[in-house]
Amino acid sequence: MTRTTPRSSEVLYVVGMTLAEHTFTFMLRNSGDVLAEVEHRDVVLRRRDGEDLFLGLRSREESVREALGVLARLLVAASVDPATPKRVTSTLSASLPWTAFLPDDEQSEFFEALTTTASACADVDHFEPLVRLIESWRATAEVHANPELGDLLRSEHSGPPVKIKRPKAS
Repeated sequence: MTRTTPRSSEVLYVVGMTLAEHTFTFMLRNSGDVLAEVEHRDVVLRRRDGEDLFLGLRSREESVREALGVLARLLVAASVDPATPKRVTSTLSASLPWTAFLPDDEQSEFFEALTTTASACADVDHFEPLVRLIESWRATAEVHANPELGDLLRSEHSGPPVKIKRPKAS
């Protein structure tokens, strides 16, 4: 039995048309309803004490990975023509506006790294390195956009060194 109105201790979010969100507790109490929902759309389970979980059909996930792989290979194939990287980098900010803050030579470097990494990720079917690459370049663009941030990062810091715990591997 699917309830459309969650009880006060439950939270139901609908994000777009293909993704639903529930609390983990809601899933534990209503697993049949949530599993039935997964047949039609992906579900994010929000947890208080950990990273959110993602439930979806394997076939949908495989379709996404296959599409990313095809797009990565098309990017590499298009890059074989020496004129393509120059054309793409000159219009990069139309699809990734933050790249406008990168100097021209860094835009070219970003596109080359993006192409190489996307291709490698498609080959190993693991796309987290591509996400990290994009996040790193976006942070670089942020430093270019805010010179004070760059100055702060380059400045000497006074005071005693502070020990920081190494983050746990995820």
